[in-house]
Amino acid sequence: MEDKILSVIVLAAGRGKRMCSKVPKVLHHLLGKSMLSYVIEAAWRIRPREIIGVVSPEVLEVVSEWEVNGPISWVVQSPPQGTADAVRCGLSRLSPKAKYVMILPGDVPLVRPETLAAMVAEMESSGEGLVVLGTKLNNPYGYGRIVTDEKGDVLKIVEERDANESERTIHLINTGIMVFERARLMEELKGVGTDNAQGEFYLTDLAALFREGGIPVKSVLCEDPLEVSGINDRRQLSEVQKDLLGRLIRRWQEKGVTFVNPETIYLEQGAILGRDTAIDPGVVMRGKVRVGEGCRIGVGSVIENTLIEDGVEIRPYSVIEESVIRSGAVVGPFAHLRPGSDIGNNAKVGNFVEVKKSRLAPGVKASHLTYLGDATIGEDTNIGAGTITCNYDGKRKHPTTIGKNVFVGSNTAFVAPVTIGDNATIAAGSVITKPIPEGTLGVARARQQNIYRRHKRKKDA
Repeated sequence: MEDKILSVIVLAAGRGKRMCSKVPKVLHHLLGKSMLSYVIEAAWRIRPREIIGVVSPEVLEVVSEWEVNGPISWVVQSPPQGTADAVRCGLSRLSPKAKYVMILPGDVPLVRPETLAAMVAEMESSGEGLVVLGTKLNNPYGYGRIVTDEKGDVLKIVEERDANESERTIHLINTGIMVFERARLMEELKGVGTDNAQGEFYLTDLAALFREGGIPVKSVLCEDPLEVSGINDRRQLSEVQKDLLGRLIRRWQEKGVTFVNPETIYLEQGAILGRDTAIDPGVVMRGKVRVGEGCRIGVGSVIENTLIEDGVEIRPYSVIEESVIRSGAVVGPFAHLRPGSDIGNNAKVGNFVEVKKSRLAPGVKASHLTYLGDATIGEDTNIGAGTITCNYDGKRKHPTTIGKNVFVGSNTAFVAPVTIGDNATIAAGSVITKPIPEGTLGVARARQQNIYRRHKRKKDA
């Protein structure tokens, strides 16, 4: 809206008892983001003057510093006394310049900005005092019904518990999304009482109050019930997440990404995938994952908050956290990159190799059974099987620095802090506690002794 005459109040103070959780309902996550953040993002996209969030004290502890696409004013509803009471709380923070007020539940994460904009357009064109958003369900049990006259104008909205037998046959249900003329809303709120099964202040009572005051109430129909489906339990949460995930995967397929078995993939909204990349079954991507072009992500790999450049191969069942993998590198299978790992161009981190807070330069190979922690390793160095950087002395972490073109024999232990020069060679089975100069052979192991002894022959039986 160009002149910013719309304000939005998001109702997010409900406890969500059917979630059976200590976490407030609106803070449960869908693809890595709370359902409340989806609602707020949709609201900002219709360009309101402001957004007011009405929350419980528990929700406020989490969201007080949030800024989802813009600043939000938070107000606490305590104790919760119904939706009309929540709106009163929100109105206390509203800008005096707002002409229209949209009421938006915090548990409808699939709602589209286009649907919200259509409601505002209806309000502006009709000049009415209230527009409600409805949708039709084959089984409307549990939802408030929108009762209309023969012309389709709204007579009232009645909750399931308060509906009579005739009203319960109505399939047009209330989504909880409404747009009010602000002045009318503030006036009619005074007439909302608690004469209902819940003993609460129902916002839906305003439809009848407006009608009694001679103010027609209009409705807008949402064709897709799933879009405005509120989440009240874990089953509904999983259904909505499945729909969101399907949309996300289809979007990346349209941009040239291959999913070998899309039904088995989990990725979050923060993922960005390059074209001609192939994702094998069972892959999980959490947080901000960036994958370049022409990559292969192997079966069962779990990747979190990581940058993967072009042409990288992640082999099956690798776990990667907060790391960078440069172009052409190969990781896995069964590798573990812990936070702070930086794997250089064309480097290889192989079977059962764990890397933590270490930088491997281009061409480094650590092919199997190795732990590299707090290490810096130069170009084209080869790390033999069973190598360990002993980086922790019980109190502090210490660095290991290995130069270029170093050959590290199998079963070497580097007792940090220690530095190895370029072109050095380390004999297998060494425990390195001192620096090794450039170009030298380091051997640090006990001398082998073969002790011969005469064996007595067993007597013949």
